[in-house]
Order: sequence, then C-alpha cells, then structure tokens
Amino acid sequence: WDDIVTGLPKPLVKDGFITVPDKPGLGIDDVVDEVISQHLQPGVTGIWQSTEHWDNEHSWDRTWS
Repeated sequence: WDDIVTGLPKPLVKDGFITVPDKPGLGIDDVVDEVISQHLQPGVTGIWQSTEHWDNEHSWDRTWS
C-alpha cells in the first residue's frame, strides 16, 4: 500500500501508525492509478468511471429539522 499515493513518507504504516502530514487537503501529492487498478473490487471494470447516473437522484434531505 506504500505505493498507492505519492508524497507521503515510506513506509506508510510504521509501528502501527501513519504519520499524518501537515500539507493541505489529504496531504498527498497524487494517487497512482496503476496501483489502484490492481486493488479494485471484483466486478468493477475501471477507476474514475462516470457517476452521471446519480445526477438526477433526489435524497429529499432537509436543511432543517
């Protein structure tokens, strides 16, 4: 799993802990698509697929209670 992202110290997990970066956002530089592709759930055909089928779903969430 050390190679799934760039910009974090290696090893990613040391003594059972992950060093939390102080960079903005997730603290990583980039994700490595090739490594992600090796760990897809069975039946998933690719990464970063379109999610347009969710564009017209309505959750009926309220902003008040």
